[in-house]
Amino acid sequence: MNGVTLNLPSESLAPIKQELTRLITDVFKQIAQREALPYWMKKQEAQIYMNVSDKTLDKFIVDGLKVSIIDGTQRISKKSADEYYEDHEL
Repeated sequence: MNGVTLNLPSESLAPIKQELTRLITDVFKQIAQREALPYWMKKQEAQIYMNVSDKTLDKFIVDGLKVSIIDGTQRISKKSADEYYEDHEL
């Protein structure tokens, strides 16, 4: 396998390791937050799950994202959110 070898002085590696650690920690926090959401989400929770703004979520709903409405209470399932994204893959 052809690889790239990069030799850096140890003092240059410390900030790189620090930044990678921060990025990895942020990703794990985002995953944990997303997984902690309920299966039937309020619109604000669906925005977090789908990683979009309120205006974008409203556009998705107009475009066909399924919303369950019971006695005026709106909920979006994780399944509907996932299917919406899958239906729009290129």
